[in-house]
Amino acid sequence: AMAMAMASLALPPLLGPPNPHRPPSVTTLPSSCKGSFAVLRRVLESLHQTHDGDGKKVASWQRVVSRESEKDRVQNQHCAVAECFGSGGEESWQLREREQEQNERLCLQCGGDGAEEAAEKRREAVVLGEETRGDIKVGGNGRKGGKDRRGLKSAKQGRTSQIGLSELGKFIYSFISQTSREVNVLLLLDSVKESLSEMDLVGVIKELGKERKWEMTLEVFDWMRKWEKFSLERTAIFPVLVKIFTVEAKLPIALDLFESLKLQGCAMDVYAYTSLITACSRSRKFEEALDLFEQMQEDGCKPNLVTYNVVLDVHRKRRRSWQDAFFLFEKMKNQGMQPDEYTYNTLISTCACASLCEKATSLFLEMKNAGCRPDRVTYNALLDVHGKAGLYKEASDILKEMENAGYPPNTISYNELIAAYGRAGMCQAASAVKDDMLAKGVPPDIFTFTSLISAFSKAGYESQAMATYREIREVGCSPNLVTFNALISMYGKRAKFEEMIDIFEDMKTSGCVPNIVTWNTLLAAFGKNAMHVEVTRVFSDMKRAGLEPDKATFNILIDAYGRCGSADQAVGIYRGMQRAGFLPDLATYNTLLAVLAREGLWRPAETVLQEIKNNNCNPNSNSYASMLHAYANGGQMESVKRIAEDIYSGIMDSNRILLKTLVLVYSKSDMVEEAEFAYSQLQTKGFTIDMNTFNAMIALYAKKRLTVKAMETLNFMKRSGISPNVVTYNCIMGIYGREGKCKRTECVLRHMQAAGEIPDLVSYNTAISAYCKCGQLVEAARIFDEMVDTGLKPDIFTYNTFVGSYANQEMFDEALNVVDYMRKHRCKPDEVTYKAVVDAYLRVEKFKEASLFLQKIREKDPGFDRGAYRRIADCITESKLSEMQKS
Repeated sequence: AMAMAMASLALPPLLGPPNPHRPPSVTTLPSSCKGSFAVLRRVLESLHQTHDGDGKKVASWQRVVSRESEKDRVQNQHCAVAECFGSGGEESWQLREREQEQNERLCLQCGGDGAEEAAEKRREAVVLGEETRGDIKVGGNGRKGGKDRRGLKSAKQGRTSQIGLSELGKFIYSFISQTSREVNVLLLLDSVKESLSEMDLVGVIKELGKERKWEMTLEVFDWMRKWEKFSLERTAIFPVLVKIFTVEAKLPIALDLFESLKLQGCAMDVYAYTSLITACSRSRKFEEALDLFEQMQEDGCKPNLVTYNVVLDVHRKRRRSWQDAFFLFEKMKNQGMQPDEYTYNTLISTCACASLCEKATSLFLEMKNAGCRPDRVTYNALLDVHGKAGLYKEASDILKEMENAGYPPNTISYNELIAAYGRAGMCQAASAVKDDMLAKGVPPDIFTFTSLISAFSKAGYESQAMATYREIREVGCSPNLVTFNALISMYGKRAKFEEMIDIFEDMKTSGCVPNIVTWNTLLAAFGKNAMHVEVTRVFSDMKRAGLEPDKATFNILIDAYGRCGSADQAVGIYRGMQRAGFLPDLATYNTLLAVLAREGLWRPAETVLQEIKNNNCNPNSNSYASMLHAYANGGQMESVKRIAEDIYSGIMDSNRILLKTLVLVYSKSDMVEEAEFAYSQLQTKGFTIDMNTFNAMIALYAKKRLTVKAMETLNFMKRSGISPNVVTYNCIMGIYGREGKCKRTECVLRHMQAAGEIPDLVSYNTAISAYCKCGQLVEAARIFDEMVDTGLKPDIFTYNTFVGSYANQEMFDEALNVVDYMRKHRCKPDEVTYKAVVDAYLRVEKFKEASLFLQKIREKDPGFDRGAYRRIADCITESKLSEMQKS
């Protein structure tokens, strides 16, 4: 009788599901059922009263029953609500609900809804920020969806109830969820277990999960798993629970529940494993996800395509496990699994971590040949790969192909192209892309502005970077951590530490809490300028802020000590990192190799290279690039040539990084023919030549006074769409300065300023040196005054240029005044400074004055190097003896 009554029972209005989007039932309670209904009512009232600690009766249920007289008014309201969902009323809603439930089951079986972690930042925008219906998303269940899935929040907004509960299920859910007191769920379920169905319990669990009541969800499931009707395989409830616990950041509970069910003898199917692997991936528990995948196969549960796709995405998120991703890809194909769009999109995205542009292009072609149609996500992923590699031409071509394929570029697409131009140092081109996207009605976002700030920062355009920062505020965007970190990095790279700290303080004022990237950026800024004390202070502040060093922190400290000229301390940090439990990865090894290469320590570098190989961590192009620098700086040019032969012959990968490195090492070693051959190989293989490579060739020609070749390279650089930067202009100024063309040197300086480039200390020193060589000291002093007015501080080279010029023109008083000025302004004279004065005295045979000057060095500069002092004294003695012999 109870079951028959409940089958036709209409849920009282106030006990309906709380979701406002769900039309309540419009049926009424038949009079024939009121006796049974009263029995159920008494049972539930007694349960409620039993759990009422104060002994007071709860009135909510009484109020519901007393409102039956309002039936007509409520029914009219329900009809109005149902009308909003179509003229079909109740039947239309039930059809919609059945469709939604089918979609939900598919989602659960596939292992999640595909939303990515917000910490993925711009990379996650590439794979999730799509608006076109039918896009295959990267990082979820691989199914096609017709809604904008920018993340969990937008996917949930406006969501309607997807569970078709029976009237009894509705009643139980409503009673549990709406009561103001704690309910004894077990007693409630025990009282109606004969009338319950599995789908009712599944539906109640889903609804409680939506209401964020995960504790009550677990309590219902604990009762359900002891129920004689329960079947884990039939209900597919485990993926539902995993999803609920993942949303609540309770992954450990899901993992414990998984083990508990296995011990209970429940067979875990592919959907259960896949859902838990997905949950681990979304919680960034990558090792646990991979362990589950191995366990799944050991238990004889065969992964399906969705499982493989989720695990491939785990490798993508791990960044440096791209080899494992491709190994798994070949394995799934060998097992007869046909990759889909999701598979290819994930693999193409994986290529970005190692700039595997050729591999990404190969996958793109394979995807099309396999009958999988590339979509906007595919093109954006391909843009991301080439953008991270700085291949702006290829990225621009991809954008055009994307448009031709019928996918108008969105904000993410343009952001990737802006980033590509920025990495290539082409900030004006990056700014033009932003103007183009505005003209096409595509709104820029915070990532657009941040990419522009990074581009301007890399090119040294501080004013444009700060103007972009102000524009962020003007358009109503809020700077994020990445924005502030980019500005901090910009000033840090320019050694403008006061401005860097100002941005750091502005960041905290804006409510952005510095993260490990912020602290690492500060450490890197001071470390690259060999400021050992500041590095130690920042590291202590980071620890006080509650942040523990990560692997990147240790890598930065290794680099910092290396730049302080202490390779031994850098190696000590490396060993300490291992003692702290951090296993070195390829980035660590490459950082240590770069430290050793900087000092030309090629033997220890060879040892580190062998250690990389012994630890099954294959050296990459950056590793061998550091070896080339180590050999070049250590004077081992034969070893450089040996590696070069392997590159040219194809024994080693003849890629852009290694060919570019050959240009750089041959250029700084003044080996013109070898540098020109490596440069020609870059062109022959169709690689994009970047700013640094052009500047290296121009600098080499400048040193060798090959003016024609230098200007030809400059013109080719301009034709390639790359505007000269400060380094380029400084090289051209050096050419004219060495040729004694001081006026032309200043003309280049003025042209640089007119082009928007800000001259640095090298620029002014070059112009000063050019005028001094021509004996035009007044003009040199004018340039000096201009330099000081811009805020630049003269360095030892600036002062030595003036000391040498005054001394050579026998203007000794002026030369000595400059030396005194240096001491007063904390620029310690060096051996070159003192020797310039002494040599000038000796040339005009003023031996007495030279000896007196030497004596004053000992008096005014007692800390001067004794070896340098003896060398200067020996010069005076030798000149006196030579003059005595002549006479």
